[in-house]
Amino acid sequence: MAPLRVPWIVVAIVMGLSLVGGPVWAAEGQVFDVQEQVKKGDQRAGFTLQELVKTPNYTVGAVAVQDEIKMHRHADGDHNVYILSGQGTVTLGEKQIPVKPGMLIHIPKNLPHGIKAQGGEVTLIDFAQPPFDPNKMEWVK
Repeated sequence: MAPLRVPWIVVAIVMGLSLVGGPVWAAEGQVFDVQEQVKKGDQRAGFTLQELVKTPNYTVGAVAVQDEIKMHRHADGDHNVYILSGQGTVTLGEKQIPVKPGMLIHIPKNLPHGIKAQGGEVTLIDFAQPPFDPNKMEWVK
């Protein structure tokens, strides 16, 4: 398997660096091996979730989609998802869009969405603002 290459912008955000100068929170920076961290995550139906960074303003999570994350919405805030590896299909509202490594998906609050892996696992980074709260997810049929 080829080594995972993460764009510098993703590394900067995960490390808590502001692109406009200075740290985003008052803590030392950290570096994460996403592929290793996601293995330690909470197993859920069809995917694994590992929280990497949590601040009062946002969270960064690593997600491995083995099968799919069924349609759901977040009424409390926006998510931005960066595809690290694998291929699949994301559903945004009524649209189905093929995804591959290097794609960034913006998910505004209340937009029903889901993702299905195809031909193997899809690994992604989820940037959520405000901080992700799994208890506030609303599953959509």
